[in-house]
Amino acid sequence: MTLERERALRAAVARRRDELFELAAELVRRPSLLGSEEPAQRHVADWLGHAGFAVERIEPDAEAALADPYAGYPSLPYEGRSSVVGTSSGAGGGASLHLSGHVDVVPVERPEEWTHDPWGGEVAEGRLWGRGAGDMKGGLAAYLVAAAAILDVLDDRRGDLVVSSVIEEECGGNGMWSVLRAGHGADGTLIGEPTGLLLAHAGTGVVWARLSAQGPSGHAAFAGRDGPFDELCRAVAAMRRIEAAANQPPLDPVFAAASDWPYGMTVGRIEGGVWTASSPAELVAHVRIGSGRGVEPADLQRRIVEQVGAAAPGVEVAFEAFRARAYCHETSDRLAELLMNAHRRVLGTEPQTMAFTATTDARQVEGPCLCYGPTASNLHGLDEWVDLESLEQTATVVAVAAAEWLA
Repeated sequence: MTLERERALRAAVARRRDELFELAAELVRRPSLLGSEEPAQRHVADWLGHAGFAVERIEPDAEAALADPYAGYPSLPYEGRSSVVGTSSGAGGGASLHLSGHVDVVPVERPEEWTHDPWGGEVAEGRLWGRGAGDMKGGLAAYLVAAAAILDVLDDRRGDLVVSSVIEEECGGNGMWSVLRAGHGADGTLIGEPTGLLLAHAGTGVVWARLSAQGPSGHAAFAGRDGPFDELCRAVAAMRRIEAAANQPPLDPVFAAASDWPYGMTVGRIEGGVWTASSPAELVAHVRIGSGRGVEPADLQRRIVEQVGAAAPGVEVAFEAFRARAYCHETSDRLAELLMNAHRRVLGTEPQTMAFTATTDARQVEGPCLCYGPTASNLHGLDEWVDLESLEQTATVVAVAAAEWLA
C-alpha cells in the first residue's frame, strides 16, 4: 500500500471519529443481555447496510450445536435471535478478511453502586462508561468504522471483506460458530476484544458445570447434621482439586507466561432455598473451570462427573454453555506481521503479544486469527469503561492492516 493510500485511510477513520464514539455509546444504550440482543443487532445491521455492505442474518441451529462437541449448549431458543454479517466483495484474486466482534454482554450486578448509568453510554474523563463498553461494544464499533473506512478508500481492493456482530460469545459461542458454519469464514480473522492494543493469540479452554444437591425440605429443627449445602461444598471441593492439579504448576509455557494460575475456577451463581429456618429442597451452584491445550472438553467433563460423584454422590452434575478447547494461533504469520507493522506506524510503539486466561471466539477459527482491541477496564464488573483514544487507535490500526491484507 502506498503512503498516499495509507494517509487517505487514516484520514477516513479520523473523519468518522465522532461517529465511532457515538456508535459505541449507542450500542451500550441498547442492553444486549442473553436473549435480548435484537435491538443492538438491528442497529448494527442498519449501520452496515448504510455503509455499503450486503447484510445477512445468521440464526444458530440448536440441534446441530448440541451435536457438535465443540459448540456451546444452547441456553435459550434461537427464534428471533441472530448474528449479523456484512459482506463487501473485492475485485477477486486477493485474500479475504473477517472482522468480528460480539454484541452480547453480561448482566449488571448492584447497578445502584455504579458511578455512571450502566446503560447510559456516558462519556466522561476520556472514557465511555457502561456495561459492554469494554467487553466489547467499543471494539465492535471500532471494527465497524475501520470496515467503513476501507470501503471509503479502497475501491480497487481484491479481497472480500466480511464483518460480523455475533451473539452468545459470553455464553457458549454459538454466534460465531453459526457464522462460520454458514460459510462466512475468511483467509484471515481479527476480533476486537479489549486487549489494550496488544495482539492476543491464545486462550484457555472453558467448561461450565451445574451442580445440583437435593434434600428433604422441612423445618431446620429436624434437618440433621448434613444436607444439600454440605453435599454441594464437597462437590465444589472436588472441582477445586481438579483446578489445583492443572495449575500446580501450569506446564504450557504460553499460559504459564500469562499467569501462575491460568486455569481458574469460579462459582459464579448459587441458587436455592426459601427460608433460613427451612432445609432447602435443592441448592444449585453454577461453576466455570478453565483448562489448557491438549485437554478435550468431553474429557474434562468426564473427570468432573467422576470426581464429584466420588466426593458427593448425591450431587447431580450437568453441563451448560461452554465446552471450549484451549487455542493458540500463530504470531509470526502474514496477518500478525501486517497487524504489528500497522501498530508500529500508527502508534509508534513496539507491539506486544498476550494470551487470555479465558476464552474468545478465536477458538472457533481455523487459520490466521488474532484478537486486537482497545484499552478497557472493569470487564464484567462495576463501572466498566473503554478508553476513547484507544478506540480510534484500534480502528486506524485495523484499517491499515486490513487494507494491506485485502490488497
